[in-house]
Amino acid sequence: MKIAALAVLTGALLACSSAQASARPKWTLAQARTALTNQDFLVTDVGQPDRPDYDLAFSRRSAKSLSRRFAFDGLAHDRLTDLDVRVRFTFVRPGRIADFHGPVADTSQPSFPIRASFYYGWYPEAWFRSSVVPYSRFHPSLDYYGGSDPSVIRQQLEAMRYANLDAGIYSWWGRDGYPPTDARFWRYLAAARTTPFRWAIYYEREGYEDPSVERIRAELEYVRDEYASKPAYLEVEGRFVVFVYGGPEDSCATVERWREANATLGAYLVLKAFGGYRDCAAQPAAWHQYSGDRAEYMLPPDAYMVSPGFEEMQEALARLPRDPERWRQSVAHMVASQVHWQLVISFNEWPEGTSVESAREWASPSGYGAYLDVLHELVPARSQAVAAATSRPSSIPR
Repeated sequence: MKIAALAVLTGALLACSSAQASARPKWTLAQARTALTNQDFLVTDVGQPDRPDYDLAFSRRSAKSLSRRFAFDGLAHDRLTDLDVRVRFTFVRPGRIADFHGPVADTSQPSFPIRASFYYGWYPEAWFRSSVVPYSRFHPSLDYYGGSDPSVIRQQLEAMRYANLDAGIYSWWGRDGYPPTDARFWRYLAAARTTPFRWAIYYEREGYEDPSVERIRAELEYVRDEYASKPAYLEVEGRFVVFVYGGPEDSCATVERWREANATLGAYLVLKAFGGYRDCAAQPAAWHQYSGDRAEYMLPPDAYMVSPGFEEMQEALARLPRDPERWRQSVAHMVASQVHWQLVISFNEWPEGTSVESAREWASPSGYGAYLDVLHELVPARSQAVAAATSRPSSIPR
């Protein structure tokens, strides 16, 4: 008797629920498109190995890519990278993205010779130094920017690709260092994800202290786990690349510390050269030099470095005055050298005045500046495409 009564009650509840559902207004395509444009959507593409994150916004125009079946296949604007990206998903009432698919990563890696530029994400902090603001003799075309601005990062990435550079060597001060370069680095990897451009860190602390083997090992492990698995991180021979700055007291003991710390990690280490570096029993994968006050400098067969000039803000005279014709000759020599690492000092070290990034003082019709124009002309391009197929420019201390 009780079972029969329960069955009757259950049937009544189901009928009531069905009636309420049928009485509920249908979600129209117009309503769905409005919901799509009224907010941002934080989503993760869980179907891809690197699980990229997005902060998506939709214009009224892009919302028209939502079909009558509430399936979306079109462009959205990613606020994390200031890029328009092609995405697919199902839009679920009352306004939730499901079954999300974003653009596929470019997983290619450049072959030698690799052309790269030293890059500094330590702004706005570096604009303020010794009570001087801004701390630079020059006026960057992007103004006195910040290293966390996605629009700036996007434009700088486009500029480096225009210059036919393969990679950026990102000044990194550790997990807790200052400026907070670690907190910003993820955004650079995200911006380059669908392009062939790659990033590697420049480990700065070695130039100012002697970190222990344990500390080096821990920070290499952190770089491996946090960044090296990302598609845009630079690899050589399947090993993640780490450049290491150095100081005047470096010796073979420095190399030994790094060799021991890296023994089980397999990073591709590019250490800064010092007197007698070739005679050390332990050797890194490669050597480089950082001499921004020298027009060009070669460490055969490893690296060739070029600099457009060196005009430190508070030095009375330029150590290396800028000369566009000399820069052209230096770049030509670098390309002709065919050494493995062809390095530009620097993309944007504004306090020392070694930048090749566009500035008011050397602006050009291309919009990229005279120094990048030379690189664009003389450095062989790996691809004719400058911009990624899935993106477009958004309209919307040493």
